[in-house]
Amino acid sequence: MERKQTTTSRGGENMYISEIHASGFRCFSAARPLNIQLSSGLNILVGPNDAGKSAIVDAARYVLWTRGDDYIRPDLNDFHVAADGTRECDFVVRCTFDDLSPEEEARFLEWCTNEKGKLRLHVCLRGSRRISSGGGSVISSQHRAGAEGEGLPLDGELREYLKATYLKPLRDAEREMRAGRRSRLSRILGAMPAMGAQNKPAALGAPATLHDTLTAADIEVRANPAVGGVASSVNSDFLDKLSFVDDPLVATLDLGAGGSFDQILERFELYLNAKVGAERVQRGLGYNNLLFMAAELLLLQSHPDQVPFLLIEEPEAHLHPQHQTLFMEVLAARAAKPDPVKGETHQQVQVLLTTHSPQLAAGAELETMTMIVDHRAFPLGAAHTRLGVDDYEFLRRFLDATKANLFFARALIVVEGDGEHLLLPAIAEKLGRPLSAHGVSIVNVGHRGLFRYSRILQRLAGEAIPVPVALIPDRDIPPPEAKALVGERKTENELKPEEIAARLKTLTRDIGDPVDAFIADSWTLEFDLALQPELAQSVYRAVRLAKTSSRKPAFLANLVESADKTYTGWLEAGLSATEIAVKIYQPVHDKEASKAEVAEQLAAILRKRTDTAEQMRERLPAYLLRAIDYVTGGYVPGAPAFPANPAEAEEEGDEDGEVGVAGEEAAGA
Repeated sequence: MERKQTTTSRGGENMYISEIHASGFRCFSAARPLNIQLSSGLNILVGPNDAGKSAIVDAARYVLWTRGDDYIRPDLNDFHVAADGTRECDFVVRCTFDDLSPEEEARFLEWCTNEKGKLRLHVCLRGSRRISSGGGSVISSQHRAGAEGEGLPLDGELREYLKATYLKPLRDAEREMRAGRRSRLSRILGAMPAMGAQNKPAALGAPATLHDTLTAADIEVRANPAVGGVASSVNSDFLDKLSFVDDPLVATLDLGAGGSFDQILERFELYLNAKVGAERVQRGLGYNNLLFMAAELLLLQSHPDQVPFLLIEEPEAHLHPQHQTLFMEVLAARAAKPDPVKGETHQQVQVLLTTHSPQLAAGAELETMTMIVDHRAFPLGAAHTRLGVDDYEFLRRFLDATKANLFFARALIVVEGDGEHLLLPAIAEKLGRPLSAHGVSIVNVGHRGLFRYSRILQRLAGEAIPVPVALIPDRDIPPPEAKALVGERKTENELKPEEIAARLKTLTRDIGDPVDAFIADSWTLEFDLALQPELAQSVYRAVRLAKTSSRKPAFLANLVESADKTYTGWLEAGLSATEIAVKIYQPVHDKEASKAEVAEQLAAILRKRTDTAEQMRERLPAYLLRAIDYVTGGYVPGAPAFPANPAEAEEEGDEDGEVGVAGEEAAGA
């Protein structure tokens, strides 16, 4: 069917999908339906596996259909299954279109809904199932207009106008671009407006069409002696003998230009040229994937008579990180409104994209993202998060791929340095709560913007994002015993109570929603570990090992033995735990040993220790236990780190002092 071409002058604006609704569909129950708002440009869905990202893309595919040859029809698995195992009998999926042009309003008026003087187009798919007499399910569905599917059925013209372009995950780009029956490339070429006049002979005096070129090539091929000889041999040696008198069999050998135009297009291939030379070579999966996506984008922008809506699942497939960034830049440019001042005239494309790539997420604008967690959508635009304008500017500069894993984690620990980043996984393993097994990511902000990153996951209003976030900042208040070490810097005994309280208030000022702060008991993580009697010797070994560059086994063994003798001497001299901790921490404070090196050595030492999980809980600082328990699902805000009898819990609160007060503030928030 030849498609009617429609051109409009809309200043670069397009009718676009403003909302997708799903109820009773897949993971979205009728009691907790999906309602996700979309912008007219780039929309990126991020989040952990099985959160509902693909279900959202499929909801749009089911409602709108696609320009490929995908066979889309609801089946039993599309109906939501409740926690008790019962499957729902109905689902509703809806796409709402806004910003209709005057021509679109007139063209689709009978399907539109007038809402407070504004025409909107709701396209609704209702699915239902009933139990057949044989015990199976009979599935039926209907597409209608209206918010609840109460309007008119959708006719062919409207369906064609609304079709989306869909790039499935883990696509075989090389196969899609290869010649063959009903190849995706032939479908793309056949849909290009420029191909419309190429399937018939050219007018007198006009340039030759593709039909003319291939017909002429066929004539030349048939005139080739070798080709003609083969055809003659087939006919004389075989077909003449296999023919009936009244039904002679005669074969022709050529390029097949006399067939349908679709068959001609199925002979085309799209491939990347070799780096050097003219001979065709095999290119990598990633480059072929880029070529395929480029062809689909070309098709999309070549149809001003259709809504330019692109669905992409995991565009990072087969692409290395640098090409992911480059692809995102190209896609963002296509999804942006054209700037007439810059002479831009491209048609804006609305994109709905899912990804699991921190690299790709880091290269996108934060406002374009929506986190999908536990089958709920949480937009990250300024109207939804607690981030300020300056926060977005800061994150635009500093949110790199190493930090963007926060969009895909089940829980987060935000730390200020390499020491915590290297140590916490080892400590969690010793507690029997490995971070990787619980889907916990560590974000190392490097002393910059601790709360800026956590505010990404905090909402201005509504339901909190169910991703626990533990902030582990240093208390940064040296004990009196460290006065000789810190010089003019004030120690705890030199600070007024209100100054200490102000420091702690600063560290807990932005807690709330899923974010809680677990502040070091005394000074820093390394110092607090050195304060623990059962861990101090291990910390000192790590410090001494971090100070040397030698890795000769004999030398290292002697170094550890020397460290143990020094540590034993401190104990025999009657030094307090704090005095010993100061001596252990001195090389770190004076930068004779880097925190990263100490953490690496200490992590290795801890993993070799024979402590049980229960023993390690007794030996670690309480705030670390609370933080790890919180992100691995074992901590209730406000509860002690390791529940005991009420008297012990009260004693722990007394020992925590000001930190305990901060913990209560955190729990209250």
